[in-house]
Amino acid sequence: MSPAVPAAAPVPTPVPARPVLVARPAGRGASLLQLLGAAGIAAVHEPLVHLAPATSEELTAARERLAAGGYTHLVVTSRTAAECLGAVTVPAGTVVVAVGGGTAQSLAQQGIASTLVADGSGAALVDQMPAADEGATVLFPASSAASRTVPEGLRAKGYRVHEVTAYKPRRLDPPPAVAVGMATGAYGALVLTSPMIARQAAAVGVHPSTAVVTIGEPTSRAVHQAGLPLAAQAASPTDEALVAAVREVLARRPAPSSPSLPKELR
Repeated sequence: MSPAVPAAAPVPTPVPARPVLVARPAGRGASLLQLLGAAGIAAVHEPLVHLAPATSEELTAARERLAAGGYTHLVVTSRTAAECLGAVTVPAGTVVVAVGGGTAQSLAQQGIASTLVADGSGAALVDQMPAADEGATVLFPASSAASRTVPEGLRAKGYRVHEVTAYKPRRLDPPPAVAVGMATGAYGALVLTSPMIARQAAAVGVHPSTAVVTIGEPTSRAVHQAGLPLAAQAASPTDEALVAAVREVLARRPAPSSPSLPKELR
């Protein structure tokens, strides 16, 4: 009789890689998700902020004044502000300043060509603007929750700044399964792209094993102020740089051996 062959030891089931959670507003996550997927990184999109376009008479009046040549400068710091400003005729002599290539592209889609594209932050825009000539007047359409960096910085350089609300962000509570996943480590990384999104993420709760990745300094500052640990900040405020930062932190942080996933996410 042949000797008994010992049974093979059971092979442990590998723990699947945890997906990346992209918390951008609705309509703002497709490009980043596509790039993450191309890099072999599973990702899901769940907005933590809703952006509501403003429909005020002040915005309408500002658009009309812009078209009539009432401003020497138009300063736009986000894609959403560009879209909410809409298609408007900008006189040839008006200087159009955009923060980042994405904002410049959104302005171009509205038929507005950028004169200057700043490096990707409000502080960079202020640094790149020269001291104001006499009578220089800026139209600054922005979020109702926009940082004071741009308007105050431009005023310090001598510009008269007309601030007008282009859109109003409000926080969103994620679906229960996503909230539980954020709190229990179901996500390998969390991508945050604005200070308000960072504050909402902190309010929902983020597990310590989830790497927090931000798009730039204002968001990183909000992360620190909210008490979240920052794993990485993108080298520039672009989707490509965000993907590179996510890849770096995921390589440094292997998934835990037995993550606690909520039933809905298994």
